[in-house]
Amino acid sequence: MEFLNPQLILSIVIGLSVLFIFVGVRTLVRASSEGTDHIQQFFETGQGPAPTLRQLEMRASFYRRVIVPIGAGLLRFLGRLVPQRNLDKLRKRLETAGYPGNLGVADFLGLKLLVAIVFGVLFAGLTAILRPDFSVWALLGIAFGFGLVGYILPNLWLSRRMRSRQAEIRKGLPDALDMLSISVNAGLGFSGAMQHVADAWDNALCEEFTRAMAEVKLGRTRIEALESMAERTDVDEVKSFVSSLALADRLGVSIAQSLRIQAEQMRVYRRQKAEEAAREA
Repeated sequence: MEFLNPQLILSIVIGLSVLFIFVGVRTLVRASSEGTDHIQQFFETGQGPAPTLRQLEMRASFYRRVIVPIGAGLLRFLGRLVPQRNLDKLRKRLETAGYPGNLGVADFLGLKLLVAIVFGVLFAGLTAILRPDFSVWALLGIAFGFGLVGYILPNLWLSRRMRSRQAEIRKGLPDALDMLSISVNAGLGFSGAMQHVADAWDNALCEEFTRAMAEVKLGRTRIEALESMAERTDVDEVKSFVSSLALADRLGVSIAQSLRIQAEQMRVYRRQKAEEAAREA
């Protein structure tokens, strides 16, 4: 059919490319012409007229000023078009993965729909160019099939991020328990010990410790914040650690003693896992 003519498709692609290049160059030229010299002088010497808000905004790159806001708005808009089912489950998965890319629920749903559209249109267009003899129904089937693949791919990526973050937390927990035990025995309170651990390393477990302490500062009890952390991470070892602390808190057992027992158990568990991995290898 006429609207699937390969020359027409190529013309549309080339025209859109030229349009985007023109808009980008025009914006960059305008940004460079709006008082860049006196802005640089103001920041370096503190002299000259203070830059306006528009001039400060124009100092940012075209990508940050235009592409990022448009992309974020597009993802949220597409996310609202997706049926709002299983949102709690998706929110939990994003929490467990640590909100990769700062994606919220609507953002992630919009991303899925966007990838589906791109995959469907891209592969259907390539097929129309390479095989112009294909019927419209065949091209629609290709677009639907690859669109479905594109819709599923973000789920696979999110599952991989979840497993990777959980493995990072599981790996860092024994060392964190050792440092917590040493810090508490040295006289620090439990919150101070957690802060010491969070400052010592930069990993997913320390991020969760920092978030738990922030929740305590906002009014939650320490046990509630830790239980929330265990639920977010969905790591059995973290759940066991929090349960032991909660039990020790209810029974009035020394936290230092509980941490020492937990650290010893984690070391044994890590050694058993290493031996199991060695046998499998």
